[in-house]
Amino acid sequence: MSDITLYAFPGRTRAERVMWTLAEFNMEYKLIRLDLSKREHKSEAFLKLNSSGKVPVMLHDGEVYTESLAIMEYLNDISATQHLIPKQAKQNYLFRHRLSYGQSEVEAYLWIADQATRLTRWYSWPERTELDCIKLAGKNAAVINNWLDESKYIAGDVFSMADIYFYSLMTWAQVYELGFSDRANDYMRELESRDAFPEMLTTKSPPV
Repeated sequence: MSDITLYAFPGRTRAERVMWTLAEFNMEYKLIRLDLSKREHKSEAFLKLNSSGKVPVMLHDGEVYTESLAIMEYLNDISATQHLIPKQAKQNYLFRHRLSYGQSEVEAYLWIADQATRLTRWYSWPERTELDCIKLAGKNAAVINNWLDESKYIAGDVFSMADIYFYSLMTWAQVYELGFSDRANDYMRELESRDAFPEMLTTKSPPV
């Protein structure tokens, strides 16, 4: 495997999803934590890699890759050892369905809620935005509970990249005390027991 460099912020970030994926594939990489106090994410050098100034950013074979889920899928495609995306059509549909639902019906609301509270230095939203978003995200927590009542993992009976993604979402949602079932909480603990699980993800601070 060629050299891989991953950029992240200090603390928990969306980059931890990528770190977990790299660990599952047993891929070595160099991790660079950008110093926010020095505004390294706004430096000319970093903005050449990602003009949004956000992480994760991954370098591989001289190419730049951004957006956590897209990077994770790329790593799956280049892995020589195993794959975490189902290939059979029905299982692949279920996998894609879960990721699509998570992005549109859970993560979007959590991200806006964060912008309306802890990130008001950079974002401005109308009053009650946080409450409305958490209410909507809470309804979708019940959907996740139902999925896990029906199968061992988020997208079926086999561990996949969807579980890495949903662990990130579910622990993020816990910051807002959204209601997950005992089965869902057991599921998260089971994921934490995986050998490749990154300890940083056990912190309950939301990603940035």
